[in-house]
Amino acid sequence: MTLFERFGLSPRPARRPRLTGLRFEGRIPDAPRPTLTRQQIALRAGLFVALAGLALLAFPNVSVYDGSGQVGDVWKGEDVVAPFDYSIRLPEAQVVARRDSVLRSEPAIVAEHAAAADSAMAALARLSARMDSAVGAYAQWSEAREAPLNAGLAATARADSARYVRARAAFPVRLADREWALLLRDAEPAGRTVLSDLLVGAASRVSRVLAERGVADVPRDSLLTPLVLVRNLDPRVRTEEERDSRRVVGLDEVEREARAALLADGLTGDSLAVATAFVRAAVSPSLLYQADATARRRDAMVLAVLPTRGRVLQGTTLIRRGDIVTPERFDRLRSLDIAQRDRSGVSWAQTVFGRMLLVVASLVPFLLFLYLLRPGVFYDNRKAVLVSLVLGLTLAGFFVAGILGGESRFGVPVALAVVLLTIVFDSRVGSFATITLALLGGLVFGFDFEFTFATLIVGILVVFSVRDVKSRSQLLASAGLVVGTYAVLLLGYALLRADPFSDRFQAEAVAALVNALLILLAAPLLWGMERTFGVTTDLTLLELSDTNRPLLKELSVRAPGTFNHALQVANLAEAAADAVGANALRARVGALYHDIGKMLKPEYFIENQRPGENPHEALRPSMSALVIAAHVRDGVELARENRLPAMVADFIATHHGTGVMEFFLRKAEAQRAPDGPPVDPADYRYPGPRPGTNEQAIVMLADSVEAASRSLDRPTPKRLAVLVDSIFQARIADGQLDRSSLTFQDIDRIKETFLAMLAGIYHFRVRYPGQDDGADEEPEEVHVDKIQEP
Repeated sequence: MTLFERFGLSPRPARRPRLTGLRFEGRIPDAPRPTLTRQQIALRAGLFVALAGLALLAFPNVSVYDGSGQVGDVWKGEDVVAPFDYSIRLPEAQVVARRDSVLRSEPAIVAEHAAAADSAMAALARLSARMDSAVGAYAQWSEAREAPLNAGLAATARADSARYVRARAAFPVRLADREWALLLRDAEPAGRTVLSDLLVGAASRVSRVLAERGVADVPRDSLLTPLVLVRNLDPRVRTEEERDSRRVVGLDEVEREARAALLADGLTGDSLAVATAFVRAAVSPSLLYQADATARRRDAMVLAVLPTRGRVLQGTTLIRRGDIVTPERFDRLRSLDIAQRDRSGVSWAQTVFGRMLLVVASLVPFLLFLYLLRPGVFYDNRKAVLVSLVLGLTLAGFFVAGILGGESRFGVPVALAVVLLTIVFDSRVGSFATITLALLGGLVFGFDFEFTFATLIVGILVVFSVRDVKSRSQLLASAGLVVGTYAVLLLGYALLRADPFSDRFQAEAVAALVNALLILLAAPLLWGMERTFGVTTDLTLLELSDTNRPLLKELSVRAPGTFNHALQVANLAEAAADAVGANALRARVGALYHDIGKMLKPEYFIENQRPGENPHEALRPSMSALVIAAHVRDGVELARENRLPAMVADFIATHHGTGVMEFFLRKAEAQRAPDGPPVDPADYRYPGPRPGTNEQAIVMLADSVEAASRSLDRPTPKRLAVLVDSIFQARIADGQLDRSSLTFQDIDRIKETFLAMLAGIYHFRVRYPGQDDGADEEPEEVHVDKIQEP
């Protein structure tokens, strides 16, 4: 195997060139096209819009600079001179960072509630009074309960008990039973206890301290900044004071701060819990957050942040041809582009609309190609979704590469997408997809000609390398081809730069290596595509062509004659398909399985019969026709049961088309009584359908020719030529080839191929001088449908 053969780049042997035009693309001129329903039109429109949307999202989210030069590039354009004075714009990220810094540093505005401390003291005084009332009621109830009971004292005790219960229920602070027991331990009828006075006093001191620090009416985290601006809202005295926000107590921190202060005063246990509850009930916010005023102040400060730094004067040379695009030069070029757009009134919406036009212009040629030249893909919902999915995932890769930046664009798996589309469909679909993705990538990455050029070269070579893939291991060779091609192209670009082997070249090389390694994912992805979308690739056909597969092994055991016939038909069909540029592998596989239905009743077919055994002799012609025609239906059912691809099942259904079983038709006409009803030829036709592809038509012709050639007693080149010609003429006259796109030139080449193959099968010997070569003898009369003859 040569190096070109290993990479799939060698010319195909025995392949004759075909004429260009619609026939070349597999389209029948003036053939009616399917009609799309509204749902199908909506699906295709949705897929197109989704692809365009992904491409637009993949554009980097930067300013409107057109990207004609990036940092580190060699400037290939003309010298650029500032046509007017303009400001140098800061990078968008830097402007955002400055504005965020302003938001983090600008203090929040709060209004001071000066009477908050007095309100806390008043609340504690009311709390103390209620505590005295509850303690006094409890003390009186205890004395009455301990004294000797009489009717009057019992009534008084009940009244004191009820008053205590009401006072405790109305107490504004929820305390646990053990905390009440602590407060009531030294209860006096006057209602004052040392402990209650102590706890209220501690709560008063802590509340005053918190009020002096400032208690905000929002959580402290809401203030955001290290300082707060405290305003006195009294119109007579308008003052502002900056205060450290770390000293401010947030509404969610009151209990924690109070607990810490009381703990420092020596309170513990239940006493600490009661005093903390008193503080929590008494303290009210002393700093009221002014959300609207804060937002207005911060917005004003953010607007004050200028997105520019310095100015460029008119006549300043920004960059010359051959200069390296430095960050400083890049900022000046980008700022000039923005200034020119501002002067011309170009808005962000206009920029997006311009991108949209370019994206649509890149996608439309591929859409038209599918519509005009690949209707089988365009009108099939699953295939249309599959193509869109592959392109969409690649565009998503562009989006990720834009986020990562740097040289990651060469790591986008464009080569993998091209491999998948070429193997699943054909090389032209893969080629158009390469052009489309190269154009879109060039747009997305800022009119990057380097990426577009490299993608086109690599993509086209990948298409050639997998157009005739013979094994999954060939994908390794394609990956190697991608690596080598990228290496050459990137080296060529690097040598044009001042520092060829910089970090940029190394990053590009690593990204290209990743791109090539991703091709190895093609094998599992193809397996998933075949089962999800119902497509059949040449890799699957190669596996099906193995005669050791269970279904073909069973055919060879149950119907050996049919199996041998299928092998001969496969050889004929493969050679003929290759001669006219059809898919030879598809034709071979279809021929191998076209007669599997015969294994259910092999004895009814002549190739499996022993001499003197013919079950058709005991059947009426109409019944024989039903038995013979049933092998088509049985074969399709066997294909479904064994999960053969729909493509192979189509060969089984079409290998006789709607042809007439002429032998049994003539037999029925010979047996018809003179006064009997006429024989209907429709009863002796196969159910069809007729072949719809060139490969199916070739298998039909090969099947008929191989079967009929076996009926010749003395096969000679002339007799075979007459036989082949009569079979072809009969199939054409019967309209069996109308749905295929075979031309008369294709028909002639198929005839020549069949005759050359048959000559090898029958081993014609060279005639010696004077020896009769049979040229003058009459050709043996044969029926064109000998395959049904019992």
